[in-house]
Amino acid sequence: MDFTRAFSYVFDDKQWTEKLVLTVIMAFLAGIPLLGLVALAALLGYVVELVQNVRDGRPDPLPRWGNYGDKIASGGNVLVAFIVYNIGNFLVVCCIATVPGLMGNSEMFTSGFSLVVLCCIFPVLLIYNLFIWAMLAIGVVRYAEVGTIGVFFQFGDLFSTLNAHSRLVVQWVVFSFIASFALGFINVVPCIGWLASLALIFPVQGHLLGQLALALDDKPKRKLKRPGY
Repeated sequence: MDFTRAFSYVFDDKQWTEKLVLTVIMAFLAGIPLLGLVALAALLGYVVELVQNVRDGRPDPLPRWGNYGDKIASGGNVLVAFIVYNIGNFLVVCCIATVPGLMGNSEMFTSGFSLVVLCCIFPVLLIYNLFIWAMLAIGVVRYAEVGTIGVFFQFGDLFSTLNAHSRLVVQWVVFSFIASFALGFINVVPCIGWLASLALIFPVQGHLLGQLALALDDKPKRKLKRPGY
């Protein structure tokens, strides 16, 4: 996988300005209640299309903004899978937020509970998130290939792929984290940094996923089930 290429490829596209401006607009819309879910679905559909373009070896893989209905429908499935994968996080956060209140918010209990969260719950939650993030990434790769939401929930197939290509997936996780950190660091620059980060986060992460798809495509693949979703 080529980390620097995930950033540089964008500027090889002759229409990169138009495409990134529209990406920023969609990212801003994603912050609006209700409408934001539609915009986020469109952005995720954009990422799926980018994964397909990178996997297929297109010279200018950055998609054009158009066919919004198709992007929303495609990305909506990814959004549903993301929500399902993160139910565990939601339940843990709810417990952490409500338990101290139920116990009266006593200083002794709050201190002890915070220690338990820091020493026990947080490490488990970190491992859990690394695992589901890797599984979700493989799911997006498979979804870009077959286009059915059911692939996200073929956990046996996803885990087999993760186990068989663990080094490759770990490399993707590391590159994805570094890319997020780098783009987050850009945010320290007011206005320009914020816009640049919003413009690049989806194209960069999408290209890294496309590289993962391309690398997995070079390996012997399991025959995928095609459930009627």
